[in-house]
Amino acid sequence: MFETSLTIENPYGLSVFGSALLKVSPDSALVNASVTRVEQRPSDSFSKAKEGARAVADFLRRSKIDEFGTSRISLIREIRFVGNEQRFLGYKATVDFTVRITALDRLEEVVTGVVEAGANEIASIRFHTSALKDLRAQARRLAIEAAKEKAAIYASAAGVRLGGIIHIQDVNPQVLQQSERFRGHGQGQPLQELIDHDGDKQTLDPSAIEVTAAALVAFSLEQSSN
Repeated sequence: MFETSLTIENPYGLSVFGSALLKVSPDSALVNASVTRVEQRPSDSFSKAKEGARAVADFLRRSKIDEFGTSRISLIREIRFVGNEQRFLGYKATVDFTVRITALDRLEEVVTGVVEAGANEIASIRFHTSALKDLRAQARRLAIEAAKEKAAIYASAAGVRLGGIIHIQDVNPQVLQQSERFRGHGQGQPLQELIDHDGDKQTLDPSAIEVTAAALVAFSLEQSSN
C-alpha cells in the first residue's frame, strides 16, 4: 500500500521522501453550539427556540463577542424507538450558533455563558491559527530540506555525487499513518515519530495545531571524481 501511493513514475537517479511537522499554539477558537426545544406543537417549538436563541445572542453581545453567526431555525419530528415501536416525542426546533473567540483566556467563560443563556449543546470547539498559510509554506520548505539531507546521506554511502533536483511530487503526510508498513498490532505510529523534520522549539501546548508537509523528491546522480 505504501509503495504504490509513494512512487514516482519512471524513477531515475535518487528518489527520497522528505516530511516536516510544525506545532503552533492557536490564537482563536470556533465554538459550535445549538439551541433546541421540543414541544408537542410546532408553533410552541419555534417560539421557545427563538426565545432561547435571543437569550444566547444577547449574552454574546453583552460579553462583547462580535464574531458570531446564527442559522435559520429548523424543525423536525422527534421520535424514539421503544423496542420495535416508534414513539412520537414532539417537534424539535433548532437554532445553531458559530462563535469565534480570539481571547482564548475567555473561552471557558463564553462557553459556560452560552449554555447558561439557553444553549442545549456545545457540538464542537475547534482551535485555529491566523498564521496557517505561512506555517504551511515553512513546513514545505523544511520538507524539501529534509529530503536534501537524506539524499546527501544516500549519495555519500553509495559513493556518488548528488546532482540537482529533477522532480518534486507533493504528498499528503497522512499516508504515513495509513500505511501497513508503519502499523503495529492494528495501530499506526504517532505522526510525529514518522516525520523527518519537526522544526525547532516546538510548543508543548496540548491544543497545538499541527501543520505538516511532505514531498517525494528525485535527484540526478553523478559519478564521483574520486
